[in-house]
Amino acid sequence: MKIYAPSYYKKFKCIADKCMHNCCIGWEIDIDDLSLEKYKSDKIIADKISFTPTSHFIMGSDGRCPFLNNQNLCEIIKKYGEENLCQICRDHPRFFNFYDTRSEYGLGLVCEAAAKLILDTAFTLNIIGEDDLKETENIFEADFFYEREMLFKKEPYLLKKYIPDIPLYKLADKFLKLERLDAKWDTYLLNIKGRTDSLRDIEIKNAEQWKNLFCYFLYRHFYNTSLSFCLLCTNFIFAIGGDIYEVCRLFSGEIEYSDENIEKVLGFID
Repeated sequence: MKIYAPSYYKKFKCIADKCMHNCCIGWEIDIDDLSLEKYKSDKIIADKISFTPTSHFIMGSDGRCPFLNNQNLCEIIKKYGEENLCQICRDHPRFFNFYDTRSEYGLGLVCEAAAKLILDTAFTLNIIGEDDLKETENIFEADFFYEREMLFKKEPYLLKKYIPDIPLYKLADKFLKLERLDAKWDTYLLNIKGRTDSLRDIEIKNAEQWKNLFCYFLYRHFYNTSLSFCLLCTNFIFAIGGDIYEVCRLFSGEIEYSDENIEKVLGFID
């Protein structure tokens, strides 16, 4: 099947020790079976693995991966090369959506370097290659991709009526009740808890970034959610204000990486 990706996809490069929010800190790092077989033969690596219930690296008391050195660089990459990372480390922050008629690759907002590319690059979708998956006919998908393509092209003011008309203080209360990953997210939510203006009516100061972010949510989530969900996520991030890249990173970690939280945000619309 053909592989599609945003124009910025291949421009991504990990900024390693320059990253302010290292993905090797605070996240459990599960190990795929192929990597595990290689790691078992190296005692230095194997001694830092827990094999139950799912094989993963044993994080330090400070939440750091045992192979993240004091310069915030990966010792596995330094010693064995990037190709010997486990799959989750090779892939992050990429995501992959597989359909009957195409494959789609993207970058996730949870990475600060990826968030900058997503927000600052006009969204266009390109064919970047082919994979070994077999394409099967699906008429529904053809209609879906056409509808999504039309939404990619719409100007923000034409979408305003589809944005959930919910006061920001109510949304802040709802988000505060969700499963939490980073306490810093609470600070942002508490800052808008007293606002009575509606999500629909917030002022958008950077229309280009708004459009790029909206296209990101459409591209990643529209198939399994709704237009209102994508608009809620986009406008809520802009309602918070401040450092937009940091807000995107936090929002993504809190919502996009929790199926339970995505379901609850969908419930906010109902």
